[in-house]
Amino acid sequence: MPRKSSEDYKNTRHYIPIMSHEFRSPIKEKLRNLEERYIHEGRVVFDNFTDLNYVRSLFHFAEFECLLEINEQVCPCFILEFYSQYRLSYSDEGQMFVEFVIQNKLFSYSLENFAQILSVPCEGACVFTDKWRLDELAYGILLDGPYQTNPPSIEDIISSIRIDREGQVRRIRHEEEIDVHDYQILIRKIIPTLKPLEEIIRENTFCLGGNRDHVPACLCFMFYCAVHSERFNLAYYMAKRMEWVTKQARLILSYAMLLTRLFKFIMNEYPELYNESYVLYDHVMNPFASQLERKPRRDRGTRRGRHFTSSSSAFDQPPSSYLNDDDDEGNDEGTSRASTPSPIHYVNSLTNQVPQVF
Repeated sequence: MPRKSSEDYKNTRHYIPIMSHEFRSPIKEKLRNLEERYIHEGRVVFDNFTDLNYVRSLFHFAEFECLLEINEQVCPCFILEFYSQYRLSYSDEGQMFVEFVIQNKLFSYSLENFAQILSVPCEGACVFTDKWRLDELAYGILLDGPYQTNPPSIEDIISSIRIDREGQVRRIRHEEEIDVHDYQILIRKIIPTLKPLEEIIRENTFCLGGNRDHVPACLCFMFYCAVHSERFNLAYYMAKRMEWVTKQARLILSYAMLLTRLFKFIMNEYPELYNESYVLYDHVMNPFASQLERKPRRDRGTRRGRHFTSSSSAFDQPPSSYLNDDDDEGNDEGTSRASTPSPIHYVNSLTNQVPQVF
């Protein structure tokens, strides 16, 4: 992906609100840190991007087709609130619950209900690690409990996704040649037919900013599941990644468009929690398309200040503005316990409510 697109998450800077002053410590300090980060919205996939029929055929059995249907606006105020007090808890049987606080109200959803609200799969292999080498997968897999997973061998994963290579592979890093470990998969070495899958999954599941030259270990596992028509538990991975993001100092806040579904669900069930600070913004990250229209930049050389616009309606659409290309460099990188009747019914109803803004 071109550098301009790979770093377009920086365009989210203009709509990230300053709200830490409205809270007391320790939430104030957490929000202050979150306000300084970028937001990764995810990428809309246009119908003219690559051969989507082929992509859907591989995504179908792994239940990754949901990644092709993400097209929401973004509610930055809700995102900061969500991440400021996000955590995972576990029952005595090991069942995972997603917990967070909105407007001083605690929400606790089972992983299954959380998956229904976000409309992502919650069955199949469960794995999470932030490492890049395939031999690190073993540390991100549970061998017992409700999320027990029996992973394939590293050799099976490699043979399924990587072009055969002869001899030791070398690459340039910091102007020096280094050897590529056998368990590291370079992006340029994955099977060409998997390249479109790599872009879509990486942008809408991993939410990594900046340029990458090799494939994360979990993404290799996802490739394996897609190629072999096996299920992968995206809800488990996303919930664990959200927790990991909150424990890092400068990582991008992930899944902005998916969290809009959570926001709408909560406001539908608890309308008394709504206030006019919850403004929805058009997404500003470039979509996946065969060709992107490049509009002339009239504001080049002018540094825009950060601002936040309130509205009397949660579904108003303030105009989007973009940051300069010379902006500061960012980082690269069961049953609900709350009252939540019929989450899947509401999520399904969102399809026709979300404006299709490209």
